[in-house]
Amino acid sequence: MFEAIREGNQPAALRLLQTSAAREAVLGGLLGLIELYFRNEEDDKVEGFLAAAHSAGPPPAFGCKPFLP
Repeated sequence: MFEAIREGNQPAALRLLQTSAAREAVLGGLLGLIELYFRNEEDDKVEGFLAAAHSAGPPPAFGCKPFLP
């Protein structure tokens, strides 16, 4: 699932999550990776990312973005 997310393949990531026997553990792992990234990235990059995310508004529904290989 993490590789699918990294590749921008949201439909595949969603399928993997939906069929996982341990969804909460998978989501917990993803949140842990995000936390790890934020803790180890430069503060100005994290702040820039968060500012851009907030200014862009809410994301589209998960799985709506077309996958373009």
